[in-house]
This record gives sequence, C-alpha cells and structure tokens, in this order.
Amino acid sequence: MYYRKPYYYSQFQCIAAQCPKTCCEGWEIVIDDKTMQKYNQLPNADKEYVLAHVDTQEGVFKQCGDRCAFLNDRNLCDLYIRLGEDAFCKTCRRYPRHFEEYGNLLEAALSMSCPVAAKMIVTNSKKDRFVEYINNKKSPHCDEVDVVLLAGLLEAREHMIDIVNDRSISLQQRLKRVYQYSYKVQKLIYNYEALGKKVKRPKLVSEFLLKMNLLTKKEVNYELKAADTINKNRQKSMLALLDIMSVLENINSDWPMIMEELKHTLYLDMTNEEYMALSKEFEDYMQDRNYEYEHIVNYFIYTYYLGGVYDYNVHAMTKQALISYAIIRDFGLLAYIKNKKTFTEEEQIRICYTYSRQIEHSDDNLMALEGLLVAHPKLSDENIIRML
Repeated sequence: MYYRKPYYYSQFQCIAAQCPKTCCEGWEIVIDDKTMQKYNQLPNADKEYVLAHVDTQEGVFKQCGDRCAFLNDRNLCDLYIRLGEDAFCKTCRRYPRHFEEYGNLLEAALSMSCPVAAKMIVTNSKKDRFVEYINNKKSPHCDEVDVVLLAGLLEAREHMIDIVNDRSISLQQRLKRVYQYSYKVQKLIYNYEALGKKVKRPKLVSEFLLKMNLLTKKEVNYELKAADTINKNRQKSMLALLDIMSVLENINSDWPMIMEELKHTLYLDMTNEEYMALSKEFEDYMQDRNYEYEHIVNYFIYTYYLGGVYDYNVHAMTKQALISYAIIRDFGLLAYIKNKKTFTEEEQIRICYTYSRQIEHSDDNLMALEGLLVAHPKLSDENIIRML
C-alpha cells in the first residue's frame, strides 16, 4: 500500500484540560461496535459504571448539556482516568487524526476542528509538503476505485498545491489560477466518464492521461493576467454565500449569531466602498502572513479533492476549499475591525476550528454543501471568482 501524510502529522499531542475548545463538547460521539462489545465484557463494577454513561440504543455517549457525560469539571475524561486509553472508542482514540482510503492508497490528516491541529496546520510559515512511503501490503479495497482516474486526480491535486505554494505571485492570482485549472480538469473528467461508455478502455486510458499531462504542462507556463486585488462585486457575492449556507445544520449553538454578525457588519451595514477599502487594508496587514491562507486552502484540497474518484465532482471540492478560505478571511477581517486593527494568530486559529466544526463535523453539511456547489446558480464560477 501507499501511505501519505502531512509532514507535521506525527508531531500532534493532545493538551487535554488546557485545550481552549474540548473535543468532548458540542456533538454526540458514536461508539463503534467493537468498543461496545468490549464495554459489555468489562468486570461488573466497571461495566455498570461505563454503561451508565452510554445510550446503548443510539450507540453514543450520553451528554450533560452539550458535554460528554464522562467529561468532568476539570475538562478531563473520567473514562480515561478510570480505565485508561484502551477504553476509548475508535473516534476518541483517533481524533483529530483522520484517514481516507482510495484503493491501495491510504492518506492521513489532522482535522482543523481541533485547536492544536489548527495551530499546526495554519501558523507554520513553511510550505506544505507531505511524507510518503510504501510497503508490500495490499488493500482489500484496491479494486474499488478507478486507478486511472485516481492517478489523474493525484496529478491535478499535486499541481494545485504547487500553485497555492507559489509565493512569487499574489495570493489572489494563485487562487484564481487554481480555480481555472480545476475547471479545466473537471471538463476532462466528465469527458473521461462519458467516453468510458463508447470506446475501449486502453484508448480511453491513454487519451485521458495524455490530456491531463498536457493540461498541467500548459498551465505551468500560463501567466495569469494581472487582476485587481479586490473584486468590486465581492461584497455582494459573499452576502449571497452566507445566505445560501444558512440552510446548513447548526453544529455550534452560537454559529447563527456569529454568521449574523459577519453578515451585518461587513455586508449590510457597510457600503461597498467601505468594505473594499477595509478588505485592501486587511490584505496589506496580512501580507507577511499569507502562508496561513495557503495552508487553509491546501488543507481542504488535500482532505477532500480525491473524493472525486467516486462521484467525478472534483471541481466542487475546489470550490469548497476556496469558499472556506473566503469565509475564514472575512471572519478575520471582522476580528481585525473589532480588535482595533489587530488580528492575532490565536484569533485565526479560533476562527479556523470554529468553521471546521460547523462544516466538517456533519456529514449532512458536507453533502449538502457539495450539492449546493455543484448546482446553485449563485455559486457559479463567476461568483466564486469574485469572492477571491
């Protein structure tokens, strides 16, 4: 099998009670079947203690308010204190580590919803890179993906991350290049899907990989024309985006209030000229910290782009990365205004893990967002370009 992970992945260490936003609060934790069997086989006293904190019908830990029933008033886990790490379910044992398997490829990541992981992901000034290795094992799922399509997506994703990392041009130019390249890749993939029903596979494979390779080489030599740093219609497009996202499930109880504050402060109570001027001021302020936005975009591309091997909708995953950047950036602008024209790394980290919890900790939200990005007329290519 092939394995890949971000270079910082193995450095993660939980800070337990010192965490500013515990992972044992805000959502239900599902217990896997193997762990539930283990609980039922515990000695009587331990079994009685553990199951008193478990909703056995739903297969989740009970909650006190929105906190796990095992989370004590010191923000420590009583289950861990009593029985050790072996008593954790798979979710508690792994989080914030995240794994995705694509045939014979296994990729690991850290979830940005964890404050420690968010800090590791966002605040390092180094360019993103990934550690890869291989062994002689073979995944039982290796035949479940189209290896040709996967190879094409891997090439495309690597090239997009290279574009985002290219600090010789402005961040806005990089993101627009990523968007344009992704749009062209999507057209190739749709053509590949359609041709699969008409031509023999050897011809299909050679044609697809050749076109993908030519597209990447052509894009490398493509110089994007200079564009205005601030898009004149960005404010209107961002307001439409927030209205669209209001249909998503609220994972954080304070999310609606946060979104309303952003909406009113930047888009309703401010003129377009005021918004444009403050956006330019904030972008100049963040010039030496643009690597934070590089990492945010690359995080979403790395985590979700290869999922297109199953549904062919890779461009939606690029859109997701870029609207996530746009929302996080404007939350930063809001904090900059509120904090008397300052914006700290700590504030950036808080914004990132808050956004990640709202979007990434709900499969329903991820699926709904993908559908909106594919079909909603106000999330067209033109409108998303305006947000960048």
